[in-house]
Amino acid sequence: MGERIELAPVDRVEVTTLYDNLVDASLPGGGAVERLTPEKGAPLVSTLLAEEKRNPFVGGHGLAMQVTVTRAGVSRSLLFDAGGSPDGLVHNLDCLGLQPKDWNCIVLSHGHWDHTLGLIGLHERLRRLDFPLTLHPDAYLTRVNVYPDGSRSRTVPPSRQGLRDAGLELVETMEPSFVLEGMVLVTGQVARTNDYETGAPAHHKELSDGTLEPDPLICDDQGLVINVAGKGLVVLSGCGHAGIVNTVQHARAITGVPTVHAIVGGFHLGPGAFQARIPRVVEALATLEPAIIAPTHCTGYRAMFQTYHALPDAYVQNTVGTRISVGSVP
Repeated sequence: MGERIELAPVDRVEVTTLYDNLVDASLPGGGAVERLTPEKGAPLVSTLLAEEKRNPFVGGHGLAMQVTVTRAGVSRSLLFDAGGSPDGLVHNLDCLGLQPKDWNCIVLSHGHWDHTLGLIGLHERLRRLDFPLTLHPDAYLTRVNVYPDGSRSRTVPPSRQGLRDAGLELVETMEPSFVLEGMVLVTGQVARTNDYETGAPAHHKELSDGTLEPDPLICDDQGLVINVAGKGLVVLSGCGHAGIVNTVQHARAITGVPTVHAIVGGFHLGPGAFQARIPRVVEALATLEPAIIAPTHCTGYRAMFQTYHALPDAYVQNTVGTRISVGSVP
C-alpha cells in the first residue's frame, strides 16, 4: 500500500438510486432515508385508464446512482454507473425531474453491461456527452463467463473510441483519483486482502486472438469514497466484484480514516458460486458497525437477509428512488 491519501471531509453527501434491480413504492423512509416518488416527466395517458397517471419508476438488472456532495455551501454531483437498460436511466431521471447537466462527471465502477447500457439512452437524449468519465483501463476487456456445464455468456464492454466520439473525456487509471474538486475519491484498483473474497471462478477475458484467459479478480472493479465530517466514510460499490469487505478495507487503508458510517452498493453474493462466502462477509461487515448499510443490485436475497439480521438497525432496503443522506442539512 502506498502513501495515504488525504480525503478532506465534506459537510453532506446524498446518494440517489436511479436504477436498481428492485422497484418498490411501498417501503417507508425515515431518518437518513427518503423514498422519492415519480412527480415529473410526461404523464401516462391511455384509453385503458380512467385518468392520466404519472409514469412509475422502472428497474432491472443493474445499478446507477447520483452522488451529490456539499462542502462550505458548494454542491457538486456525479453519475456513478448507468444501469443495465438503454432507456431506464433517462426514464427515471425524467420521473424525478433530475437533469444530467447538473453532473460534473461520470464514474464507472467497471465495464460490465449492467452498469453501462444507460449511457446509450443518455447519449441519445443529450446528443453529446460532455463529461469527464473515470474508469479503469480493464473496463474495455471483453469478458466471457464459462460455467461448469460448459455453457457461456459473453459480456460486451464499452468501446473506447465510441465513448470518445460521444464527447466523453476519458480518465483511465488504475490508481486512486479525485473527482468533484477533491470531495470524492475513486478507489482505483482495490487491494485483495482477505482469503474469502476470491473473485468469480467462471469469469474469463477474451484475448485478441479469440482465446480465453481466466480473469476471476475482475480488476477494473472500483468504488467511491466520501469522508463526511463528524461521521466517517461513506463507501459506494457498483457490483463489489473486488469483494465488498476488500473495498471497504481498501478505502480505510488509503484514506487512513477508520470509521465507516455507510456502505451502499452491490456485494455480488447472489450467484450460487458466491453464497458460501456470505457468513464471513456479513461477519466482517458487522464488525465495522456501520450506521447505514444498503445492499443493492447483485447482492442477492440470502446475503441481504443475513445482513439484515446482523445489522437490523443499520439495514436499508434499497430501491429505485431511494435517497440516502449523510451529514448536516444545508
